Amino acid sequence: MGRMWICEGQLAERPLLINASVSLYSFEELCYYLYHNAESVEESFYNEEFCRWIAQELDMPQLAEQLRDGIEKGKSGGFCMEQILTAGGLYSHKEISAAVSIVQSMESTGPAQRAKLRGDRFLKAGKYRKAWLEYQKALEEEDDLLFQSRVWHNMGTMYARQFLFEAAGECYKRAHDTGQQTKSSEAHLLALTFRDEQAKRQGAGSMDKPLRRLREMKASGDRIGYEGMIEDLLQQLRVEYRKSE
Repeated sequence: MGRMWICEGQLAERPLLINASVSLYSFEELCYYLYHNAESVEESFYNEEFCRWIAQELDMPQLAEQLRDGIEKGKSGGFCMEQILTAGGLYSHKEISAAVSIVQSMESTGPAQRAKLRGDRFLKAGKYRKAWLEYQKALEEEDDLLFQSRVWHNMGTMYARQFLFEAAGECYKRAHDTGQQTKSSEAHLLALTFRDEQAKRQGAGSMDKPLRRLREMKASGDRIGYEGMIEDLLQQLRVEYRKSE
């Protein structure tokens, strides 16, 4: 069961608008949002308008002044997040350190690298739509071929995990054409093999049962079992492919 938090502080009359779908009314909501979106909150999020919202809408002038002072001294977004999460008392020191570490790793890279890192984390969390959007940003921001190759490869993995093997194969092919990496060439062949097996065995074929089991694991949240079974199936296909050479 997840944590349940009671909002004890003042609720904002004017919410902090993050985007069209997220509006924050309490300090607890702010802490939750920052902690769970550490990889996507840009440093520019922490600005004078934000400090005013903290002071006026949440009635936390002391925290607002700490943040304002840090911003004026050129401290990072990681500093701001740490002050907020520590003041909230909702997360342990270990949890806060992990979140701040993510922010610091993002801040030490360029826009394209940050987008890729966000995409990778969304991919790992199974948030495929968000991962796709970040990978698109990364490709637009950086024209280095090796970097683009890595992005295309991870996009292939994103599609493969959704059993979209045709699209996965196209991405892996782009990755190999761009970076000439062996792992992308092999992944391309494996994706095509999965695609062909999927097409041939739409009835009660040998691939149906493991694919159903994969979907069940994904739906149940068994991430470790899900990823382990994918690796087992990929290894099986590698063996079969090499035998056919």
